[in-house]
Amino acid sequence: MPFKSINSKSLYYTDTQPPTSTTTTTSNPLTTLLFLHGLGSSSSYYFPIIPHLSSLGHRCITLDTHGCGASAYNPAAGNDIARIASDALGLLDALQINEHVVVIGHSMGGIVASQLAACDTSGRFTAVVLIGPVHPNPAAAEMFEKRIKMVEEQGMEAIATTVPQSATGTRCSTLVHAFIRQFLISTDPAGYVSLCRTIAEASVPDYARIEIPVLLLAGEEDKSLPLSARTKILDGYKSQTKKLNVLSGIGHWLVLEAPEEVQKAIGEFLNELS
Repeated sequence: MPFKSINSKSLYYTDTQPPTSTTTTTSNPLTTLLFLHGLGSSSSYYFPIIPHLSSLGHRCITLDTHGCGASAYNPAAGNDIARIASDALGLLDALQINEHVVVIGHSMGGIVASQLAACDTSGRFTAVVLIGPVHPNPAAAEMFEKRIKMVEEQGMEAIATTVPQSATGTRCSTLVHAFIRQFLISTDPAGYVSLCRTIAEASVPDYARIEIPVLLLAGEEDKSLPLSARTKILDGYKSQTKKLNVLSGIGHWLVLEAPEEVQKAIGEFLNELS
């Protein structure tokens, strides 16, 4: 299994190369897609769509956030948005990827994606894809504080029992419910709590500093991303190119609930950028 030592942490990542038949030129360089997952998830969240996006000629990099998946949690290292963003940059540095990167973030990963874009002074990032992103706000902070208390008192099973149904849409299959449950039940409780606190304490990214193209994918039935939050994010971005796709009958776990629709939307967005 591939790991990189980044910021004194051992972080698991994957690197899926496009088919060898893919042609790149100076005018059409290889685009790298950097995938950042959300709370209670891992890099596996994106694997329903990586084969298709890779087949379009994109290098796909995923990262298990510190405390998630195969990236073991180190309490001394802790978590916050800035540290997660630093880990992502550290991985790109280690892989010597310095340009033509599209950052794709789901949920909490959406906060990190916006943070990376807002702080990018080198032009490394060329576009942002936000999938059911969290927009930091007091109501969300209160909800995650309650979730922390639940995990500390009842363990991860309490979360794994409720979230798969409550956070998905009416089109979601029972197989996806089971997949989400497995994500959650196998998550390190300490890592999960640290990331709940990360979201609760997160500041709103400086959207106004972001001028690169953005695609926002939202689930019509995503309770954590109401219309008001979508509007604040997109209105905040100063990009000339802003796209919003709302998927009917879909909740918060968009990639698992509707992989074909998500990969189609991302593929079309990337094609328009080339």
